[in-house]
Amino acid sequence: MQSETRPNGLSGDPGSSQSPGDDQSAPPTRARRASAGPTPHGRRGALLLAGVAALGLGSAACGSLRGSGGGAESAPSGGPSQSSSPAGGGGPAPGASPGARPGTAPGSPDSSYSLARPRQDEGADDIVGQAPDASNEQAMSTPLTQDAHNAPDSMAPDSMAPDSMAPDSMAPDSMASDAASPGGGAPSSPAEPSAEQSAQPPSAGADGSAGNGSGAMPGAPQAYGGPAGDASINASTELAPGLELKTSPAWHLARRASPGATADLVADIEAMGAEAWIDQQLAPEGIDDSLAEGIVSTHFGWANMSYADLVVATSNRPFEGSAAVSNAILARRRFTNRVLKESVVEMLGDHVYVPLHGKGESFVAGFDQLLNKHALGRYADFLHAALTDCALLEELDNVESTGDNPNENLGRELLELYTVGRETYTEDDVKASTILLTGHGRDPATNSYVYNPDRHATGAVRVLDYAEDNADPAKGPQILKNYVEYLCSHEATAIRLATRIARRFIADQPGQEVVAHIAKAYLDNDTRIGPAVKAALTHPDFAASVGKKWRRPSELFVTIARASHPQSFTPMGAVSGGKPYDQGVLGWLLGQCGHSPRNYPTVDGYPDTAEYWMSSSLLMTMWNGAQHMAHGDKQETGVTDWVSILQVKAGESAWQTAQRITWHLTGYTWSDAHLAQVAGILAGLPESGEATSWTVTQTETDTYTFQAVRLCFASPYGLLR
Repeated sequence: MQSETRPNGLSGDPGSSQSPGDDQSAPPTRARRASAGPTPHGRRGALLLAGVAALGLGSAACGSLRGSGGGAESAPSGGPSQSSSPAGGGGPAPGASPGARPGTAPGSPDSSYSLARPRQDEGADDIVGQAPDASNEQAMSTPLTQDAHNAPDSMAPDSMAPDSMAPDSMAPDSMASDAASPGGGAPSSPAEPSAEQSAQPPSAGADGSAGNGSGAMPGAPQAYGGPAGDASINASTELAPGLELKTSPAWHLARRASPGATADLVADIEAMGAEAWIDQQLAPEGIDDSLAEGIVSTHFGWANMSYADLVVATSNRPFEGSAAVSNAILARRRFTNRVLKESVVEMLGDHVYVPLHGKGESFVAGFDQLLNKHALGRYADFLHAALTDCALLEELDNVESTGDNPNENLGRELLELYTVGRETYTEDDVKASTILLTGHGRDPATNSYVYNPDRHATGAVRVLDYAEDNADPAKGPQILKNYVEYLCSHEATAIRLATRIARRFIADQPGQEVVAHIAKAYLDNDTRIGPAVKAALTHPDFAASVGKKWRRPSELFVTIARASHPQSFTPMGAVSGGKPYDQGVLGWLLGQCGHSPRNYPTVDGYPDTAEYWMSSSLLMTMWNGAQHMAHGDKQETGVTDWVSILQVKAGESAWQTAQRITWHLTGYTWSDAHLAQVAGILAGLPESGEATSWTVTQTETDTYTFQAVRLCFASPYGLLR
């Protein structure tokens, strides 16, 4: 066996600041990773900030901007840990002043930062503390359409923004003040790609189609230029008390079924009809996804490799494949047309969870390939493939489990997390489950899965109603397959999976009737996940669930990224560039929010409930992140020209423009009081007059449009899924 060449001190996520921790309530053999320590917290206190600060209820437009930019004066700590990302960016600690730049003492000359939109020659990176390293000299740009007018460093004139749009300096006469942080310079930029590199399309995608095919995103969807749609659904929400929600069925489906809902996705649903669209998404092989897969194969090709190929490609550092997987996940969320599959991949990856930077780090590329292959197919096939994959076997120590010295980690999690649930099994079942898994491990010579009958424990076993004489160790592989089929077809497993599906797509606490309905679809279709997902999305409880889900950081930032419709993509973490752990601004921001792809600290994956993600400190970080994402990633996709994308025209009605862009960005009809805040920003913060009489400002139109977009996404309308 070749030994891996791993740098000294590299353990888990490079740059991570998480500290080890244990769940004292867990069984002593339960495998745990470093704990970030998030706890449920005060929902109403967070919503007070979200509702009052972000929209300035009863206050002037200045107040709405002050809140939406993260300018609330204090916030209790709590929520996911704001740990560093692999790129090295360090964000505000939970409970810290939102104006504190990481690494500086309060009151020092560099202890605050501007919420202004940076000039073209600045970086968005200066907005939220330490920025990702953008010095990748071998970055290669992938054009996303033929007209790549959004290429990095060519996005905006020097008048893109005034020098200051800080929360306390919003009046027009104060906008010329210089808010650049003392000593803070623009981050280094990547070398300009050659003309040949910029024009080079992605290589063929996984489906064999051209990498820059018809799946490319349009520069500005026609939907952005049209009027607001018809909101036929009226609802209220406990997640934002007092907020009246008006939306459409297509927007509701898009928000729940995709990593990031956009107006053009909604237009597709409306054109096809909801059920036909769901059916198409559940047959993803028929959807052209050459853009997303071309990006992955061109820039993050390690994610598609076997362990043996990774050893060669990475010069015997196969663990670096985990970095490519992380970037591939982010790329698919941003650019895929197979949006429902991508949502299910994320959900299933949290259900059978293997962290990207854990003990199985060198094998996670193969595990990610299993997730993508089986996401909509038979759960029994996926689970058996996972249990015979080195990533899971390493992560839960089954490679060390023998008949003489059984390790219960995988045997326990197979019952508790992946199938029937804690309330169904006994400790004797765990012991029997562990025995059935002995002998399944990794071949040290080839670093591939192997079954070794000499390490398998024999003797009669019973798990729940499944019994085996287990007398012949040579039959171990077939016994495991039979055991997995039994567990996956168990009613308790069906209920557990149905609950997760309902929680992902319907509500944090789904009703028993809809869970039973989804479970029946799962069992009636031989443990297939696709029919169970359709059962959830077509159930009356789904239609009635508007306002019952909260966007996690990934869903918020990916929504903004997709809504901006970039024209080119120059990834900083391309494997050819020598910095595979660089995830650009999107990955960095997710690290600040404790939501990096598959980087949760314990074995049960990221929670999908509002209670977990609604701490005040996290909301502050998400508000600032919304500013970052709305600005655009200068190095990877270019500064976002929202005026062109949203077709905002100076001199037109600010009220009507506000109605149009709030609908096309959030999918909700905003109340008149809230629309007035957006119209006021578009009008340049006028000091008098009726909101309906204001016109879009002709001075700094791009800056005010950007601030209006930021408010849309930082508002409760933008944060509801």
